Amino acid sequence: MTSAHPTASRQRASAPHAKEHHMRKTVRTSIAAAAAAALLALTACGSSTDSSAPAADGPYTAPAKDITATISVSNWGDPGDKAVYDGVAKRFKEKYPNVTVNNNFTPITTWTEYVNKLVTQAAAGQAPDVINIATEGVELGMSNELFTPLDGFLKNDPEAASLRKDIDPKLLEGFSKDGSTYLMPNTFNTMVIYYNTKMFKAAGIERPSDDWTWDDFLAIAKKLTTGSGANKVYGFAMPYYSFGITPWLYSNGTSMMSADLQTAQLTDPKVKETLGWVRDLVTEHGVSPQPKGADPYQLFPAGKAAMTGAGHFVTGGFAKAGFSDYDILPWPKGTTKSTVFGAGAFAISKTSENPALSWEFIKMLTDQQTQKQWADAGAAVPSTKTAASTPEFLASPKHADEFYNSLSYAKPVAAPRAYNVLDPAFMRAMDEIMSGQDIGSSLEKAEKDVEEALQQ
Repeated sequence: MTSAHPTASRQRASAPHAKEHHMRKTVRTSIAAAAAAALLALTACGSSTDSSAPAADGPYTAPAKDITATISVSNWGDPGDKAVYDGVAKRFKEKYPNVTVNNNFTPITTWTEYVNKLVTQAAAGQAPDVINIATEGVELGMSNELFTPLDGFLKNDPEAASLRKDIDPKLLEGFSKDGSTYLMPNTFNTMVIYYNTKMFKAAGIERPSDDWTWDDFLAIAKKLTTGSGANKVYGFAMPYYSFGITPWLYSNGTSMMSADLQTAQLTDPKVKETLGWVRDLVTEHGVSPQPKGADPYQLFPAGKAAMTGAGHFVTGGFAKAGFSDYDILPWPKGTTKSTVFGAGAFAISKTSENPALSWEFIKMLTDQQTQKQWADAGAAVPSTKTAASTPEFLASPKHADEFYNSLSYAKPVAAPRAYNVLDPAFMRAMDEIMSGQDIGSSLEKAEKDVEEALQQ
């Protein structure tokens, strides 16, 4: 997805199925905003009933356990995710036996079907009560007021207080606007550097410090680039998708978008400088293969690359492939220490006639029991510190705590309401840049496409 997406969110990857992994990345980054766009129809076509959340200073009382009602949930993911969601629905049914949960699940690899389902539901006047969406689609959703603010629940529900304290504030900030929180995060991914511990040891390279720099990174990549032809081993296998390139931008103090996500800044001199440096890893220094057709999540576990960049989403696949000779590091510093994160989260539709029941369901989707399931799945990072601190989650790699700790210097993926235009436009520019075309003109074309979309 991206998130996630790369992001965020709950992607699984395995060395034997890396093509599928990349397809999921492409699917998520190109469609998360499209999913939010489909949700615009939900506002127009859904129920006109306006059921608000609890007042900011009013008490919250959970619905009676014998209440009779139906709530619908719009979900996405892979079979592992579906098992988690089905488990939550079963637990919810035990608490509210007379409540029917219509858990509308769409596999992560069929985003068109997911969007079509949302549109179909809207046309039938059946907008979902609970919406699962990723960082990439949130700005469009919030700018069109699709979600009910959760402030009343978060302030007045005693069970919410402990959960909120257990979630890093940055995750909640990423789902907030104008002082109100609209979504509850359940999982996330940050981009970190993976390195082959055996290859580092054989080359006499100590683990770099957590404050290592671009220069340190390049020096190590050069030392670990050896051989030629079929025996070529690269120092770094580039994660070639926008979420994977973004940490280079952030760590050089720049971004594809302005801080308020209203203006594209792809022609910023620092963006040009950063992408020139990324290209030079391939064309000048030769420490990374041409990224087109070079799958980092095959090269790295196969010992054909000493380092790569990824989120936690690759760990499950590495485990299945029997690959464990790796550890992780923070992304190296350019002008600053930074990386990117993307998350998955749940919102209550503004048109929901059962906001309190929807809130109770969201609590189960994000509670410690569900969080532990995410932690055990080897996909995304659970949103609570408790789940990310269990011995099972921290068992591998050695510095697994960095997955959660990296939030302290991470920033959310720059996802404007026209993210479905930004992502492909940026990658078209990257393809041109990596093929030797002029960086400035390639980025100018991409920025023009994005600005036109933002003005619509």
